[in-house]
Amino acid sequence: MSRPVYESEQDLFRERQLAVKAERSWRCEMVKQNKFNQFDYAATRDGRVVAFIELRVRSTPFLKYPTMIISVSKLQAAQSMHMATGLPCIFLTQWSDCAGFADMLKQYPVTIGGRTDRNDLADIEALAEIPIKDFTIL
Repeated sequence: MSRPVYESEQDLFRERQLAVKAERSWRCEMVKQNKFNQFDYAATRDGRVVAFIELRVRSTPFLKYPTMIISVSKLQAAQSMHMATGLPCIFLTQWSDCAGFADMLKQYPVTIGGRTDRNDLADIEALAEIPIKDFTIL
């Protein structure tokens, strides 16, 4: 049985706004990957991929929580992609007051957690906690 997809059109719109911000900041083109790809975007220059990007948009301020969580499986995919390509894998996040990015190739503390409001047992998993101090503000 396949999992439900919780991504809305509004989510995709907000992610695209963040991708445009990254294009301006990093002087690249952000190419949207298909819905089931390991990463949301590939950053390209002159037609060549220069990084893989996972995006997240939050409605909370940057300093509200001491960490940002991401699925360990996403970090595993980043390690695998980096080993295959040598390219950086970046976790780009938009908060209500700023945007920043962190390296997905580092190792972070791991906990078990996730969303409980959707009654989806698959939402509970191993999560890496990236310290807010590890994010570089765009």
